[in-house]
Amino acid sequence: MQSTSKTSVAKAFIADADTLGQPSQERYLMPLSVILVIALVIRMVAAVFSKGYAFSDDHFDVITIAQGWLDGLPLWLNEPMPPRHSMLYALLHYALFYVLEAVGIFSPEVKMTVVRVLHGLYSLLIVYFGYKITERLSNKANARLVGLMLALVWFMPFMSVRNLVEMVCIPPFMAAFYLMLKQDQRADKRLMPYFWAGILFALAFTFRYHTVLFGAGAGLVILYRRQWKEAVSLFIGFAIGAMLIQGTIDVIFFDYPFHSIVAYFLFNTENAYDYSTGPFYRFAITILGFLVPPVSAFLMLGYTRTARLAPAMFWGGLIFFVAHSLFPNKQERFILPLLPLVMILGVIGWQDFVRTSGFWNKRRKLLAASWGFFWVLNILAAVGLAFTYTKKSRVAPLVYLSEKQDMDAIVLEFGNHSIKNPPLFYLNRLSTDYDVYIEENKLWDDYKNGEKVLPEEFVMVYTLNGDKTTAALDSAIQATPYKPDYVVVVGTKDMEERMARLNILFPNLKPEHTITPSLYDKLLHFLNPRVHKNESVQIYEVVR
Repeated sequence: MQSTSKTSVAKAFIADADTLGQPSQERYLMPLSVILVIALVIRMVAAVFSKGYAFSDDHFDVITIAQGWLDGLPLWLNEPMPPRHSMLYALLHYALFYVLEAVGIFSPEVKMTVVRVLHGLYSLLIVYFGYKITERLSNKANARLVGLMLALVWFMPFMSVRNLVEMVCIPPFMAAFYLMLKQDQRADKRLMPYFWAGILFALAFTFRYHTVLFGAGAGLVILYRRQWKEAVSLFIGFAIGAMLIQGTIDVIFFDYPFHSIVAYFLFNTENAYDYSTGPFYRFAITILGFLVPPVSAFLMLGYTRTARLAPAMFWGGLIFFVAHSLFPNKQERFILPLLPLVMILGVIGWQDFVRTSGFWNKRRKLLAASWGFFWVLNILAAVGLAFTYTKKSRVAPLVYLSEKQDMDAIVLEFGNHSIKNPPLFYLNRLSTDYDVYIEENKLWDDYKNGEKVLPEEFVMVYTLNGDKTTAALDSAIQATPYKPDYVVVVGTKDMEERMARLNILFPNLKPEHTITPSLYDKLLHFLNPRVHKNESVQIYEVVR
């Protein structure tokens, strides 16, 4: 038994096209339960050790909003238009934080560990449905390969524990595709699976609006087949689900049902070129890079061969890809929802191609080497990212200062670089940037006009960089009763000049604590020092 187990594990990571799918290999196939355990272990490692946040949206449009609501701030609700992000997702975090604080858990780091653990557990559904869909469309050997890819491809564990709606939306629409596929393969025709698939597509839609394209593709396939009752059931399920969730939220918080969708469409139409843009083929290159060549090329070729086998998934994914390729705003994470479908259909199509390919039948060692390279690189990167503390220079200083009891204000100094939005959630108390506080909006009006009193532990945050004079900073400090107790200096470039500026305002700065970049940050700085700055952080106490 021990020898068979070792053979099973070894074969799981070298997907040799000569053996996959052959009946004689059934005894070596790794069961779904083992694949789920592998996926669980690496996700829990990432949940515990991979602190911080990956992008801006996964913190400031989820965590900051939820905690702000809990602290009584009308974030998003004080603006003239609805937010361009999922209210449902933010509300779920608000409910979670409410429960955690109700049982005495206030630490930001503990809260975020709980959040990452829950996301990691939830993401196992991606692995489960990916395996089950592949098994129904193909065989257990291909299902095993897809399951392991969804468990271990380098970005999956890391992204799965982040607050990314691009990842959170995947399980519902994969479950929807599974229900439809399962019903299509049944002899008796029932309509309820299509209704529930519509509900699941609607749930995915309320997390990430773009996923409506997957449901649209599936619906078009049903219409093409002239399955009128099934199409109506799918549409009714989607309409009811979207109305119950998104429509209800918009009626309660905004002006009319689907107000958020209208606002999202208008904003993106007017600001399509204000974010990262690129040529129409950018996402094709992204997929090739994310899924590691040459295997990524195998998968993309395989995907193109599955239109008849899995038309709903094929056309849903293709419509999603084409729409994103044509739209100017091309941030890499936007394509993440498509990648599980590329893995599923790519593996099925590629393995079928290899079995009948004279070229690859004569080059089995090259094929095995390609897959071997794929697995070695992905596993190493997946493990490395699972221990990566992202945005450490922005998070760790605030975590450190959160332990300080008598603190009225801090200064964040960025040298000649642009001012980064500080994740003040990690200070573990009500706080704000001074520039936000004085803005003409309704966010802090109740405090400024005296209707509410700022809590005793409130912290004001001031910022300074090359674009702001020390006189302007001093004027801001003098305008409030909140005087800085600590100065956080980000980066090490031009330190003599920067410290001279700071000493004009704070002649007695005492070094308190140093925070070094994470290994990941150091690697990025080594590879591209022009883009990725060395953000070592020095914390000074202001001695009066």
